[in-house]
Amino acid sequence: MANKSEIADLNEPAHSARSKQRTRLRAFAIIYVSFLLTITITAISVGYWTREHVVGTLREEITRNLVQKAQMLASRVNADHANSIDVIASQEGQAAGARATIVDSNARVVADSEILAASLVDEGRRPEFITALHGSNGVEARTRNSVPVLYVAVPVSGGAVRLAYPLSDVEIASEKLNHRIFIGCGVSALAGLFLAAVIVRTLSS
Repeated sequence: MANKSEIADLNEPAHSARSKQRTRLRAFAIIYVSFLLTITITAISVGYWTREHVVGTLREEITRNLVQKAQMLASRVNADHANSIDVIASQEGQAAGARATIVDSNARVVADSEILAASLVDEGRRPEFITALHGSNGVEARTRNSVPVLYVAVPVSGGAVRLAYPLSDVEIASEKLNHRIFIGCGVSALAGLFLAAVIVRTLSS
């Protein structure tokens, strides 16, 4: 019959194997969690900066283009005496892919490409129009019907003109970028899982 020392000798390899297994699992967990923390911090910092940069650049480009189109509308209002102000607003708004609004020097709406001018009682008192009526380009962004809209108004003889463009493209670009960052984080997490396993195996061999 085996004595206690012999039984202990038989149990020692099994105990040692279990201890090594626990050590490897602990090391794997520490390494993998470290990878996840690094990935998370990097994704938040770099992803936020990238998204802000892309969205900011896109908005600047849209603003620049809308200012140019508003100036073209102003030039036509000043030069076109053959067509009515309503026709000009409708045609130029359609050409610009934006809503066109024209006010006189008293901030009264005289034409709008989408809405009946008589119903826009206070529209001419918007900040961008006030700026344009004082001789400078007015640029404002605000939400209309839950959609962010960019408004650009420029001076014209006897009043001001404005183009309004929905910033849906910017929102879509931001969502796409967030989706790509999320996918990148997932791929990085899988890569971290593999690297953690390799490191633990290398250290324990």
